Amino acid sequence: MATDTHTTAVDELAPLHPDAVGFTLFRVLPNGGSRAYTAVEFTRGWAGADHFLRQLRACGYVRNSSTAPDGWHVLDVLDANGDIVQDYAIPPHPSRAFAYIKRKLKLTVASEDGA
Repeated sequence: MATDTHTTAVDELAPLHPDAVGFTLFRVLPNGGSRAYTAVEFTRGWAGADHFLRQLRACGYVRNSSTAPDGWHVLDVLDANGDIVQDYAIPPHPSRAFAYIKRKLKLTVASEDGA
């Protein structure tokens, strides 16, 4: 029985950046504006971020950005300086994915750019 290694590689979530210690959310609004959220840094640093990311992957709440043509919801990966070092797409379906991340990380709106 042959296996399709391309499908497996596409389905695998990209490894978390080695400098990752936290996350933030970014959202493009239907009116063309955008909304940025507060950031969270895990007390366990990379290990905490990796644990949360694995939970999200298990629920189907994140995927690789390159496989997400919509780009409306983004989980940004932050280093200790608060710089974005990586990102993952949050699929629009299930719609509860964005709300779950926002609630679990206790993120609030930091800025909004209306169009």
